Amino acid sequence: MTIRYGLAAFENDLRAILGRASDFRQIIEEARPFFRQLLDDDELVPEAYRQPLPDKYAQYLLYKPEDNAFSVVAFVWGPGQTAPVHDHLTWGLVGVWRGGIEEKRYHRTRIEDGRQEAYKLQEVQTVRASQGDISYVYPPDRDIHGVSNPFDDTAITVHVYGTDIGQQQRFIYDTDSADARPVVTRHANAQPIYAAGALPDRDVPAGRSGLRKEG
Repeated sequence: MTIRYGLAAFENDLRAILGRASDFRQIIEEARPFFRQLLDDDELVPEAYRQPLPDKYAQYLLYKPEDNAFSVVAFVWGPGQTAPVHDHLTWGLVGVWRGGIEEKRYHRTRIEDGRQEAYKLQEVQTVRASQGDISYVYPPDRDIHGVSNPFDDTAITVHVYGTDIGQQQRFIYDTDSADARPVVTRHANAQPIYAAGALPDRDVPAGRSGLRKEG
């Protein structure tokens, strides 16, 4: 029997971490190995949700528990598609499930201006990531980035956040002025692809996640 580590098992492990850790960096470090196992699930993103939209990246809510303690979201990036520079205001893990992406990381600092509050936005790193690679975000020091797909093939990334990111007010940044604009980036689907249900055992036979798909 093939054993599959899926969303239900991941929730068990993540809730154990959240029950003992409140520091964002600690949560990320402890959750990373379980997230890596989740990325190995070839059925994690259903076939119907793997195609890019024609005009922008697609954002699909895969799963969230009823208490919104976290969310698992799939982003589908067509060639050349990009997200504006933004923050999250919570912890997050970003894994490449298919294809490759480019991530630009930024740091925003206040500058002295006698007349008004002013900031500068400095690009600190550019990273190209491929299937299986994992990055992370958390405020205040590592929370601002931009993501794009500069390649010829579709990319799919899976993200785990410490809240339902589709309801979280956060900010988009102008890279020249460092001005911040509030935004809520809502999911393309009103209901999670996988609905919350009773958790099965940790080891799950292939093809049975213990969670039911919507519809």
